[in-house]
Amino acid sequence: MINIKIKEVAEILKAPLLGDPEKYIQGVSIDSRNVTENNLFIPIKGATVDGHNFINEAIKKGAAATLWNKDHPDPPKDIGVILVDDTVEGLQELSRAYRKKLKAKIVGVTGSNGKTSTKDITAALLSHKYKTQKTMGNYNTEIGVPYTLLSLDEDCEVAVIEMGMERKGEIDFLTNLVEPDIGIITSVGLVHIDNFPSIEEIAKAKLEIVNGIKDNGLFIYYGDDVLIEETVKNTPIKESIRKQTFGLKEKNTLWLKDFDESLDGIKIKVSDESLGELKIDILGKHQALNTMAAILAAREFRMNSEEIRQGLLKIEKTGLRNEIIKINNCNILNDCYKSNPVSIKAALSIFDLFKSKKKIAVLGDMLGYREMSKDIHYNVGKDLSGHTIHELVTIGQEAKHIAKGARENTNIESIVEFDTKEEAARYLKQYIGEDCTILVKGSRFLKLEYIANKLEEWGNEN
Repeated sequence: MINIKIKEVAEILKAPLLGDPEKYIQGVSIDSRNVTENNLFIPIKGATVDGHNFINEAIKKGAAATLWNKDHPDPPKDIGVILVDDTVEGLQELSRAYRKKLKAKIVGVTGSNGKTSTKDITAALLSHKYKTQKTMGNYNTEIGVPYTLLSLDEDCEVAVIEMGMERKGEIDFLTNLVEPDIGIITSVGLVHIDNFPSIEEIAKAKLEIVNGIKDNGLFIYYGDDVLIEETVKNTPIKESIRKQTFGLKEKNTLWLKDFDESLDGIKIKVSDESLGELKIDILGKHQALNTMAAILAAREFRMNSEEIRQGLLKIEKTGLRNEIIKINNCNILNDCYKSNPVSIKAALSIFDLFKSKKKIAVLGDMLGYREMSKDIHYNVGKDLSGHTIHELVTIGQEAKHIAKGARENTNIESIVEFDTKEEAARYLKQYIGEDCTILVKGSRFLKLEYIANKLEEWGNEN
């Protein structure tokens, strides 16, 4: 983590300093609840909460200094204060300076689906040979990425940083902040379409990642996607940046030759025969693609086949993605981090592996589709016909169209609709003691992990 004198922070930000200039700060915090001794506290002013109001809590927990918006009254007097026009911009500029100081090689990962899993797999591989750090949780935004950079240790050798996107220009900003040695695009899909006129524009926005890749760096992308290939051809990319692809087709740099899966994980063979059969403790065919992207990155860092095999045994998965919670004979497949048609399809492929007597799919609203929402939700319901589902439970107004699509196109025995997750949880409580599997899937805004947590809580009471 960053470890410098307060006066150096002020110099980097070209900002006035109040307090002891010689005191050191060790690391940063953007949440007063997580402040540790000698942190630089960076309060963020959001739509509903202003971090400046929690400065006393930060001081009690040992903050050494704080960034402070000039237009916010009453800066604290008992710690160092660096006065800035905007604390978010201060956070970003400080991270930019720290990144240039770091010797670490960085892998930047983006994509409509699969970026978090690819981040986790890549970090696991690289950690077998190098001191490796990665984006924790969902810190992949214009606030989260600079926070992640400032959290990297000075002796970090490799970092894997996830970059999220909601609008045009965001990836361009983040990639130029991160300056990755390797950039990865996992996929392009209809995510955040409410901020873009078309999926083609989403693809262009994802390709912004190449703008920050260092000279002689490597660009890795999913080569089976015609839209991505076409966008790559039409995007100006520095000649020094090399390109490699992964996918199912033999035209790719690395392609999938064999795949098998069970509830214990997946087994794959890829075109690089020196790797042999790879066993990975993750679920879903989409994870084979994510693994191949990670392998290409590992090869770029001169990892041999045995190092890669060993690294794949170290995967630490980010939560709320295909978590299996067991309550006696009841399995809950908790996949609540996000929801879109592609991620639902991936979750259902895992759901199909379970052989329970009763299988219940709990699907909530998918947000951000504007006028396309009705048709997209309806088609998700329609496509459920290809899966063994005994009962469908929907949550929210948009998800009612999933129910409609299922009623008109499938043989699902029971379809039940709820407005709230609380109602759905109470209804599902009856199944805790049965031989069943319950898939819970919905947009992050809905926080449907509430259902999985409540069912686990009720199950433990019995």
